[in-house]
Amino acid sequence: MLSNSFPDATVIGMTSDVMYSPKGITRTGLSVMAITSQIKVASGVVFEISRYPRRTADSITAALSGIEKENTVCFEFNASAGSCEELVMDTFHEVMGDSGIPMCGCSGAAAHNPDRPAAVSLNGILYSDACVFAFIHNEAGRIGIVKEIMFKQTRHFFTATDVDCDERRVYEFDHKSATSVMANALAIPEEELASNAFYHPLGRPMGDDIDVIGVGGTNKDGSVDFFTRIYNQTRVALLEPKENLPDVWKETSESIHEVVGQPSFSIVINCFLRTKFFIENNRFEEYNNALTSEYKDYIGFSGYGEQYMYRHLNQVMLIVAFE
Repeated sequence: MLSNSFPDATVIGMTSDVMYSPKGITRTGLSVMAITSQIKVASGVVFEISRYPRRTADSITAALSGIEKENTVCFEFNASAGSCEELVMDTFHEVMGDSGIPMCGCSGAAAHNPDRPAAVSLNGILYSDACVFAFIHNEAGRIGIVKEIMFKQTRHFFTATDVDCDERRVYEFDHKSATSVMANALAIPEEELASNAFYHPLGRPMGDDIDVIGVGGTNKDGSVDFFTRIYNQTRVALLEPKENLPDVWKETSESIHEVVGQPSFSIVINCFLRTKFFIENNRFEEYNNALTSEYKDYIGFSGYGEQYMYRHLNQVMLIVAFE
């Protein structure tokens, strides 16, 4: 419908766990933002992302050749959450890693139904096992991307010593069962780890930054599943929530305003695990009101994982702000 009504526009989208904007919060229906001037867009599709996305990487090369590099962002949606994001990020990095263009995106979700496959779309066509992307060039100013983390490191660090990368499963930390190591650090019985891990994901230190790795579940053999790959001999930290969320939100807005001043519009990507946290603690309306007061015109949605600068993350928020 949208593509037929606006045939000259690039229309990109995905299924979402929840949508939010200055108009409110919803888990049903459709949320649309239209950008009508002062941008240029080049888009494409990468297929077979759960098997071999490199096969169709020429679509990235073609789109990249038709767009200016300065004040441009690569924005993408994945349709195969849980199996492909690292492969997709490697493919984009191989093609455009030296372009200087920042990258961010989201894995599609399905509201209220985690067993229903997610879908993405580009220009009126629906895709599964694909990644749709758009290079967005801002003709009117800068683009700022800020990652918000609502966790902090504890004193506990582990090294993965037995992993299955394809399954995103860790069998051992420091040569002991993964569940026993994490439970011991939290001072809880192993059988309580699954319910506590939601508030205690792991983090991969990246200099002064940290990449959050969400816990997918625990297994009887003592292994732990994650929503992001942990490679063998990777050192990770146990995380815990920060005390004051409004302070976290304010710090994010200060970072955005430092880069782009007052944004003309913004795109907000929120992890479904963060959404779950806000909903279960009756703070989603407060969160959305904070976004509205700081960013005015924005569109927000929640997916099953976040991609930032060629890395796949969990339990973070990404804000793409356009000057």
